[in-house]
Amino acid sequence: MNSDRSNPREPPPTASENAVRLGALIHSGRLERRWSLQDLATASGVSVATISLVERARVGVTLAMVEKILGAMGLALHLEAEPMWAGIDTAISDTAGRPLADRMADWKIELTSFVSWFAQFPCPYMADGLMAAALQGAPVPVTAFQIAVADDDDTLDELIFLLNDMKAQQWMAKWADWVGYSNDPRDSETQPARYRCIHGELHVRLVKSLSPTLWVQLDQLPTGDYPPRSRLREIPVLSEVRLPVAPLTEIETEGRHARRILVRMRARTSARPDR
Repeated sequence: MNSDRSNPREPPPTASENAVRLGALIHSGRLERRWSLQDLATASGVSVATISLVERARVGVTLAMVEKILGAMGLALHLEAEPMWAGIDTAISDTAGRPLADRMADWKIELTSFVSWFAQFPCPYMADGLMAAALQGAPVPVTAFQIAVADDDDTLDELIFLLNDMKAQQWMAKWADWVGYSNDPRDSETQPARYRCIHGELHVRLVKSLSPTLWVQLDQLPTGDYPPRSRLREIPVLSEVRLPVAPLTEIETEGRHARRILVRMRARTSARPDR
């Protein structure tokens, strides 16, 4: 890990998790609006020095201060209590009791269209992130088709060709917009790289190599509203697929509640007598 001197944006060890998340939220919101620290200070009435410290989780904040900063960006502070383990255990059990096909119907993506597209992808990929966790029974929201692919030239050439065929557009934080000039994930300012197409949002995480050890069989895939189609061809729609997935032990997420669910699922899995 870089020292504080080499990475001035790294918070000190004593910074709380919520302070770090709040600082990142304010920082990203400011950049998406292409605002300088001075722009935000002028709009909020909070000094440049204070905002800089808040973004780096190096100063305590009051609710009034946070509301001023967020309000200047048109955002509102939302507080909620999280369930204790009993509530999380209930959610995990309820999810396990529902057929996977029913749970996939709640996802905010056209899963069938995505897997049908990626059946045309000659290189291996692996379900990643919260999508991989949900495929293993975690009661977490799925708002993007999340995958990991190997960071090598041949794989990425094939991926870029496929993304272009899908008419996908990459998110560029510099312009705070979805643009179409490049679909190379190496050009992304964020990791994983984010894309959008008619079937929903797609996240691509680059890894050194893929060595999947776990697969999930998806039968009776839901019929999507938008069958995959390129300018020159219609893609065969799959009714089933066998997906490699990232194990729960390898899945990370920025969402605190989802992270608590994953921690609990790992603990429950390790506590099973057959493990």
